[in-house]
Amino acid sequence: MTFDPNANNGHQQDHCSTNIPVGNGVATIVPRVGRLVALRTKAEVDHDVVQTARAYVVKVPQKSANEVLKSADTLIREHATTESINIQHLRRIVKQEHLPVHLKHAFACEYDVATYDSADGPLHLYSTVQTSERPEAEQLSESSLYILVAPTTSLSILALSALLASLFPSQTPRLYTIKVPLHPPTTASQAQEWSSMYWPTVYKKHNPFGPQPSLVAKAESELLPSAGTWMALALNVGRETRERGYGIGAGAVIVENGRAVVAAGDGRWASGKPKIEADGNPMAHAVMRAIALVATKRRQLLAHTPTSSGAAEVEEIAGVDRNERATSVKSYENPLTDLERQCLAQDSVEAGGYLCLDMDIFATHEPCVMCSMAILHSRFGRAVFGKQMPATGGLCTEVKEGVTTSKAGLGYGLFWRSELNWRLLAWRWQDGNVDDEEADGYRVLSENTHYHASDNYHLRLHRARSVILTDSELVEIRAAQRTFEGAYIRTALGQFSFALVILKIFTSEFYSIGALFAIYGTGILLTSLLRRQQGNKQFFSEVGEGGLNEKKFRTSGNVVAVLTVMSVAAYGCLLGLTLKLGD
Repeated sequence: MTFDPNANNGHQQDHCSTNIPVGNGVATIVPRVGRLVALRTKAEVDHDVVQTARAYVVKVPQKSANEVLKSADTLIREHATTESINIQHLRRIVKQEHLPVHLKHAFACEYDVATYDSADGPLHLYSTVQTSERPEAEQLSESSLYILVAPTTSLSILALSALLASLFPSQTPRLYTIKVPLHPPTTASQAQEWSSMYWPTVYKKHNPFGPQPSLVAKAESELLPSAGTWMALALNVGRETRERGYGIGAGAVIVENGRAVVAAGDGRWASGKPKIEADGNPMAHAVMRAIALVATKRRQLLAHTPTSSGAAEVEEIAGVDRNERATSVKSYENPLTDLERQCLAQDSVEAGGYLCLDMDIFATHEPCVMCSMAILHSRFGRAVFGKQMPATGGLCTEVKEGVTTSKAGLGYGLFWRSELNWRLLAWRWQDGNVDDEEADGYRVLSENTHYHASDNYHLRLHRARSVILTDSELVEIRAAQRTFEGAYIRTALGQFSFALVILKIFTSEFYSIGALFAIYGTGILLTSLLRRQQGNKQFFSEVGEGGLNEKKFRTSGNVVAVLTVMSVAAYGCLLGLTLKLGD
């Protein structure tokens, strides 16, 4: 049995649950509703600042346009001053109505000044004949065309002027230089923008700075029908490890041929490393664990380990007991939750495969730089993640301006870099129901990678044994407990003061009341010392039953109960002794 999200004939379900066979039972996964947003490469972002070059433009009669263009190209090949610049993304012959507005105005006026300040920068005019001396027939007409001859670096002005003079001996055409984009556009919208700012530009559905648009579109159409299911599965497995105190709630699912190979949640604290000391084991990030589980699965297949949906065999493959927590330093290589074990037990990968070649990975959060390089070196074909992580993410390329470093983004774009020996396609999953209660997995991490207790409360009556607190929140709670401990001690000292005053000033018939205050104060003092000892213990490392390092957090309900009983008893005795004095 395998994970198959395509039970709905390849169409993503909207808020409809999908029953996926898992182990001995059936897991109900509600697919996320959303869309895929393709990431831009580092080179694409770098070329957002348009690089331009100056090029010659000449206005000629329509019937002479082809002759001028052929003669100019021949001249360029014969007398090129530098290495030729490719301008195939620019239209060579343009009618007046297709020119940008600012060039229409400049060409129509036919300025004789050296430059014309326009939206695309200075427009230079070269002419050997003054406008007043030109015949009226040469004035701009609808039959004239504008030819983009060549970049100025490819041909000297003297050579081009001589060519025009030979072609038009009686009337030398006007010659201009304008700014044009140096590189081809990467999108249709960019081509349209450049056509209005510089010169009519052609988008040939070719991307010199990243994956080809047709390749991205085809891959996106293949991923989208099941992407919502895999993202939901990643959220579920991340939630499981978070609730057990293993990690921060991130999850990852690796898919091959439409079947889930493994699922893994973040397990950075599963090996027992105290949360208060460090950020845990970096090798146990969700992505790293998922890749390690693929290796574990391949090793099991190479060793001819039988697989089935039986619970005993699931545990055999997992290498750990169902109720036993991981204690090994290499616990990231073993499943930690039931869902991870069930995914690992599925017969969804063939033996003898190379790394994670031809596999896809779905993650709830943008992989950090380390995990991004692990994805790269594992030879994944496609990657999808949910929440962008500007402070640590290694896949996104956009860097926000005017914000702090932790919110601006690193801008590495590791999924497609010419310096690296592997490239893959990457998308960000834009969730359509992030306000749902089930989407809390996307909000586990804040921008600085710290999580908040309010996102992780799972209370059992008045005890919060599964609560996850940050170091700063632990300090605040400990400070509040110390305040109450001080109040207990002050109350005890107050009772001792009452007892001392009564024993020193009053007669012997009041001694019993003084003794009562002394006993009551002693009880409060002992209770405060007990609470202090419990508080110190729960804020230090403690190894639990499964060998996992824990910090048990408890409320003060037991102390409150003891103090309540003690106070009621003391005041009852005081009332009885006071009435006895009246007798």
